[in-house]
Formats: sequence, C-alpha cells, structure tokens
Amino acid sequence: MEKQVLFRRLRHRNAIRRELGIRQFHVPTVFKRKLRLTEEHRYNQLLEPYLVAAFQTADWPVGFTPRLLLAVRLHRKAVDQLNREHGISDPRTKNPDMLKIVEAFAPEPESNVTSFGSHERQAH
Repeated sequence: MEKQVLFRRLRHRNAIRRELGIRQFHVPTVFKRKLRLTEEHRYNQLLEPYLVAAFQTADWPVGFTPRLLLAVRLHRKAVDQLNREHGISDPRTKNPDMLKIVEAFAPEPESNVTSFGSHERQAH
C-alpha cells in the first residue's frame, strides 16, 4: 500500500514537472532509491535502542582509533542482536558512517588535559 502511494506521488510530481516544462526524473529509479532510503531509516530506528544499550555499557578508550574499532564491534553486536531477536537483517549495501554513530551514541572521551586557569598562584 505504501509503495503504491509513493509511486503515485512520484508520477504526480513528474506530471507537474512536465506541465511546468521542468526536466523530469526517471520514476522507477527514484522510486527504488526512496524505498531503499525509507527501509534504511526504519532499520536505523529499530537498531537505535540496541546501539544505545551496547554503547552505554562499554568501557570506552580515549584514543580515536581504539574508540572507532570498539564502535565497529559494538555496532556489529547490535546488528546481530537485532537480527537474532526480530529476524530483521541489515538492508544497507554500504557500511554505516561510524563517525556519525560514535558522535551520536558514544560518550565524550575523557580529556587528559589539565586546566591551569582554575588554580590561583600563591604569592610569596
């Protein structure tokens, strides 16, 4: 049903473009892309609670590379858990943007930089 509505909308948009004299798009190609994007968006919504749980329980290292490697492992674990529990496979054909995932779900790395501005010097 949703697919039919989407297809009709795209055809309607193309008809309007034709009437306005604007270049038309290839409806089947745009339809496939929109379906894929919708499917990936829904999958990400289902995956999010698994990512939150996995990323909150991890002991995060400070360095960039170790954090990225841990994020990849935790992401894979969350994907596997979603598949086991609900039988839903990852529809993406490309790897997800792990930097965005780290920014969204991983805690900020602890800084080893000491702040000297808060300490006052004692005058002798």
